[in-house]
Amino acid sequence: MKAISIHPEPVMEILAGKKTKEYRSWTTHYRGPLLICSTAIKTPGCISGHAVCIVDLVDVEQLEEGSYAWIFKNVRCIHPFSIKGQRRLYHVSDERIVEPMRGEFLVEDEEKVVTEEFWQKYYLTLIS
Repeated sequence: MKAISIHPEPVMEILAGKKTKEYRSWTTHYRGPLLICSTAIKTPGCISGHAVCIVDLVDVEQLEEGSYAWIFKNVRCIHPFSIKGQRRLYHVSDERIVEPMRGEFLVEDEEKVVTEEFWQKYYLTLIS
């Protein structure tokens, strides 16, 4: 799967569904599932150095010369895993990505929502 590394604070906002645009100085023709990885920068209240969720990259809008808004939809939790980030888009083996299993999520409004137990076990333990 294609992946991108982003600083920890915006990653937490993406994970919570509050941030739906990521601003970059470069564009991509890629559209589809995108693994969101948090850089290793230690940031209080954030997860650092881990892949934390999947979003769908649905569009890239040019804002002005050299400025682009990447549009994200459909945030999905995964079992977070440690990862060394890279610049630009990069590939992460699909075998490393584990989505929540039955019993680890509920279906609300036709969307999978992880349980409080899942959140505490896999995410809260990683927040610094």
